[in-house]
Amino acid sequence: MDRTEEDMKLVGFFGIFKQSFKTIFSRNKIFAQITLTLILPLAIIFLAHMEISNHFFWRIENNYLPYDSTSRNVSVSDWLYYWLFKILYFTFLTVFSLLSTAAVVFTIASVYSDREVVFRQVMKVVPKVWKKLLITFVFIYFALFIYNVTSGVVLFISRSVFGYSVFGSVILFIILILYVLGLLYLTVVWQLASVVTVLENIRGFNAMKKGKMLANGKKAVGMGIAFVLYVILLGLIIVYQVFVESGDEISGLAMIWRVMIGILCCILLMMLFLLFIVTQTMLYLVCKSHHREAIDKLSLTTFLSAYTAETVVYPKPGEEIQLGRRQPQAPAEQV
Repeated sequence: MDRTEEDMKLVGFFGIFKQSFKTIFSRNKIFAQITLTLILPLAIIFLAHMEISNHFFWRIENNYLPYDSTSRNVSVSDWLYYWLFKILYFTFLTVFSLLSTAAVVFTIASVYSDREVVFRQVMKVVPKVWKKLLITFVFIYFALFIYNVTSGVVLFISRSVFGYSVFGSVILFIILILYVLGLLYLTVVWQLASVVTVLENIRGFNAMKKGKMLANGKKAVGMGIAFVLYVILLGLIIVYQVFVESGDEISGLAMIWRVMIGILCCILLMMLFLLFIVTQTMLYLVCKSHHREAIDKLSLTTFLSAYTAETVVYPKPGEEIQLGRRQPQAPAEQV
């Protein structure tokens, strides 16, 4: 990573993607090891969830309305298996998301501080970080739950008041646009809070507050990055469902082609998940520089070394710059 802290504050939408790709390719060995160890299982779990839901729980997911006569074929045991499956899915998804985030953020921070990092060190750090990340994830999940419930209530009231008229459809469209914008903003806060949890001694609600503060001034950039990545994710899901899950019915593809497309989707999904975490870390560095919060490389090296229990030389009093402390303004030159 060849940019200084002063340079990072000038990085925008395209710059974050450029810097992310440059960082990945410059350390391709360790990122490949992290991807195959932690992110590949995450991609497999994600695709397996769609496959299993399509083949075993389609009656519940497509016929859940109480007035739908076909939903009467769904038994109590079907619902029990369905919710057990959902709990297992979200558990494994969260675990590998935590591990992947911890590993990638630590690696990028090490690269930024010009610190040598190997895969063995990364795997040593991950168990020390995931518990802090779990607390932050729980608060984010709760915030998303409240946001979705509130949005659902607003949508229900809108439909009850305006019905299915033209004006009601316009109101519905506006609500959906606002919902997407709010979801993208929450995603940015989530991403920044996750990096804050790893690189600063903050977790949970305080990490969310810090993420919200850091997002100020760079919201448009962060939301734009999240939007692009989610669109790519949606495209991969559509391709997988059309050509893999329903390939024999819709496109008439042979099994060998469906398998090859499924493998390709898994590889692309794996790379996309890696890009998600790398860009969110780059966004954190940009936001820190934007708010003039110093990220001194010596202090960052000291902080990261504590994870690996290394013997480090601490800076002298007055030289240490905390990661969360605002950087002082440079004094004006005397004329």
